[in-house]
Amino acid sequence: MRTRVRFDEISSSGNDYEIQEVEGIAFQQDFTVKGPLSAQCTLKRKGNDTVEIQGHLKACLSVICDRCLVPYDIDVDTDLQVLLETGLSNFQPLQELECTLTDLDSILLDEPVVDLDDILRQQLYLALPLKSLCSEQCKGICSRCGVNLNLQECKCTNDRQDSPFSVLAQLKLKNTEK
Repeated sequence: MRTRVRFDEISSSGNDYEIQEVEGIAFQQDFTVKGPLSAQCTLKRKGNDTVEIQGHLKACLSVICDRCLVPYDIDVDTDLQVLLETGLSNFQPLQELECTLTDLDSILLDEPVVDLDDILRQQLYLALPLKSLCSEQCKGICSRCGVNLNLQECKCTNDRQDSPFSVLAQLKLKNTEK
C-alpha cells in the first residue's frame, strides 16, 4: 500500500511513521532490496505550504560491481532531512538564483501531498556509492575474453597484435626505419 499523506493531515508538532515496505522498490534498475527495509520518519508542518521530513533509513541492497559485474551487498544506514514545499508563488522562472544549503534539501511539489514511498526511494538512490566496487582490490573482467579476473587468470596473450591500432604501430615502425 502506497504511503501518501496530505499536508492538511500533518500537525505542527509532528506525525511519526514507521515504514517496513516501500511499494515498487523491490527490484529497481540500479539495485535490489535484499533483506528488511526500515524507516522511521517524522513529518512536521512548517506552514501552509511547507513540510519537513526527518528520520532514519536502514536497508540492505544488492548492487552490481562496476568492474566485475558481480552482485554484492551494501548496507544503507542513513539519516534523512528533507523540506517539501508547494509554494509556487515563490517560483521565478528564467532568473539566476543563488541556492543555499537549505535550498539543496528542498523538493518542490506540484500538490500538497507527501509521497513517502517516493521520498524513501530517492533517499536510497542518494545513498548508493558513486562507483560500485565489490572490493578495492577488484580486478574486473578481461576486455578480450570476458573472464572474471577475481576468480581465474585470463588465458589471453598480452600481444598488441589483436589491437585495431597495431596497423598504425607497424606504419610508425616503417617510417622511423627510413
